[in-house]
Amino acid sequence: MITLEQEVRLHPDVVDTRISDDEIALLQLESKNYFSLNLTGARIWEFLKEGLSLREACQRLQDEFDVEAEQAESSVVELVEELLRQGLVQVD
Repeated sequence: MITLEQEVRLHPDVVDTRISDDEIALLQLESKNYFSLNLTGARIWEFLKEGLSLREACQRLQDEFDVEAEQAESSVVELVEELLRQGLVQVD
């Protein structure tokens, strides 16, 4: 299970493109897997691209979407776990 203390970095074989204001598409070049992110997921992805820690990403979600800490943490952890399963991020 992912924790907020773990370092997460984007997999070097992943490219992304913004499809609309609230959607980003990810492509894992090695496996050819395609993954689409909604508005919340897109923001979390952008936070990871900025090099924010998972804890910092949670704080930004709270600020931008006016959600409780528990909801922000759950959203971040669940998405990062899925991104890891899909080979889109790496965890140290």
